[in-house]
Amino acid sequence: MGEDTASRTPEEVSRRLRAQTPAVLHAETRGWSYFDGPSGTQMIGAGIDALATHARQGLSNRRGYSPAGDETEALIAFARSEVAALFLAEGYRVVFGQNMTSLAFSLGHALARQRAREGTSVVVTELEHAANVDPWVQPFAEKGATTRWLRVDRESLAVRSEDIEAAQDADISVVAVTAAANAVGVMPEIAPLRELARRSGAAFVVDGVHVVPHGPPDVAELGADVFICSGYKFYGPHVGVALVRESLAAELPAYKVTPAPSGGPEQFETGSQNHEGIASLGGTVAGLGRLVESPNGTGARAALRALGRQEGELGTSLVKGLRAIPGVEVVGHDGGQQYVATVAFNVAGRTPSEISQALRSRGVFVTSGDFYASALAARLGVDVSGGWVRAGVAGYTTEDDVARLLDAVTTVADQPRARREPA
Repeated sequence: MGEDTASRTPEEVSRRLRAQTPAVLHAETRGWSYFDGPSGTQMIGAGIDALATHARQGLSNRRGYSPAGDETEALIAFARSEVAALFLAEGYRVVFGQNMTSLAFSLGHALARQRAREGTSVVVTELEHAANVDPWVQPFAEKGATTRWLRVDRESLAVRSEDIEAAQDADISVVAVTAAANAVGVMPEIAPLRELARRSGAAFVVDGVHVVPHGPPDVAELGADVFICSGYKFYGPHVGVALVRESLAAELPAYKVTPAPSGGPEQFETGSQNHEGIASLGGTVAGLGRLVESPNGTGARAALRALGRQEGELGTSLVKGLRAIPGVEVVGHDGGQQYVATVAFNVAGRTPSEISQALRSRGVFVTSGDFYASALAARLGVDVSGGWVRAGVAGYTTEDDVARLLDAVTTVADQPRARREPA
């Protein structure tokens, strides 16, 4: 990843983000702490304002003969430009859609139409959210392809090198991997999987949903042919984003209505898009950029990377604090692997749902379950016990928030489980 510098410290950037995030300011007045960022962050004011301004000034669908139509075109172009700069995505088409999953299914069917055949395979890892599995596996399976799972080590959570090695001579059409596991925060080593894809001539797909808010990658340096993420995970609206390498996009037969454009990003943008959301996304990225003073025009990159450093420090404190609580077991966050500031844990004798509900009653908002990472839940043996409790540090999280969470978990873990009276 390229280094992006900012004139403000990570702490200053975090304070500025917090001050410009209305829902977080509201939560502060109520004594609440949001740790559910992995499921979706609160929106920065710039994104809210961009949406509202667009709606107030007048809406028009594209290619309309009105000032509102001109504005719609300009806002879409602006959002594409902002997103391209965020990921240094020269040589990629910036595609917008309903969400990451819908875009993945659209691209998965296009890839299968071009590449699926008997005997080929789709390679996925046990770290994946189902949205980075099924959209590739299902269309290829319909045409006789198989699925090849790369297992993870139960202790280190590393993708097993022997599984990668065993796949070296396979006929592979797609290799899909997450840049950061949404359930447990681990960042797998990308290079061996990229090389596996390159060696076999496969499309290399990277799910960036969970990594972007902690520091957006340079997609070209990452080597992704397809990189997919979601605006609502980095302080914006519910709009999906796919970056598709130009050389790949140009040869993909997209599923679309006949009169729709056959080239450019619109090739994959089925029907009328969420223009209000796209306006909000452009405003979000621009607003993030204004949190810092960046000399190279990539302010949003610098802001998110600075926030990622701040989150890392708080995440370390959170992991250390959780491990000090009797009965709490933290997943991973040790030896050899990199992590974003997302922590999955369990409390002995209590279900994840019980812990999450108890924390909610104390104004601490986390999530529980397997978070669609069903393969990993099965691998770690929590698929039958409700998964994990998941707490995510966001750019607006403070030391006081972490202390509040640790105090609440300590109290809840120390309480006996409620007994159920016989019926």
